[in-house]
Amino acid sequence: MPTVTTRSWARPVVAVLGLVYLALGIAGFFVPETAHAGHDTTRVVWLFSSSTVLNIVHTALGLLGILAARKLSGAVAYCWVLFVAFTGLTAYGILATAFSTARDPVNLNWADNWLHGLTALVALVIALSGSRERA
Repeated sequence: MPTVTTRSWARPVVAVLGLVYLALGIAGFFVPETAHAGHDTTRVVWLFSSSTVLNIVHTALGLLGILAARKLSGAVAYCWVLFVAFTGLTAYGILATAFSTARDPVNLNWADNWLHGLTALVALVIALSGSRERA
């Protein structure tokens, strides 16, 4: 009879992802002129760009990650959401950064693209392995 393998590392990794994105989102609100739209490379938190849209997305996904880490099923579902959201955001970011449009409301840079792409890969690994069954 197959039993569900509880990956002991999945929930803490999701909690750390949630904390990282929550911290990044909240810190972004303290960057001067965050409310202005458009691509402006001077608005950064550490290496990562900052905008109102991006701060809201990071803060919301950070809070969801912390809440989802309470159960393995929540962590797996959260990772599927992260994978889809950050794969799309990475694709958008690559196009927006490559063509450097002044009308980019998200204000992404290459550091954001790498962060979102790596997060999507980590989320996919957790989502696939977190619900794997072992005989």
